[in-house]
Amino acid sequence: MEFDSDFDGYLQDSHGSPGLAVTYTPTGGSAKTITIILNQEYLDIETSGLPVQGYQPVAMAKTTDMPSIAFGDSLNAPAIKSLSGTTIKAATNYKIVNFENDNLGMTSLILEVQ
Repeated sequence: MEFDSDFDGYLQDSHGSPGLAVTYTPTGGSAKTITIILNQEYLDIETSGLPVQGYQPVAMAKTTDMPSIAFGDSLNAPAIKSLSGTTIKAATNYKIVNFENDNLGMTSLILEVQ
């Protein structure tokens, strides 16, 4: 069985998946900094027989970092840079459009770029 403190390690550089410190703001609430793992999930959309490829931003976060998560909450992510300082992805604001608690301590966040 994993504990909340175990998930802290998953979000640190030493585990191999460096977490990204973002600002989480619940709708009508106060902002706070949490750590997430941000992915760009491949998505194949079927439209009138012609598939269109794209991506869906998805994040993993500790459930205890956002106990009252709701649709419409926001995440503000800083720019992602290479070791040499080159910007790989510009700072981005996201809206949480869906989420799934795995009942083990982590929550998947389906995001929409704002």
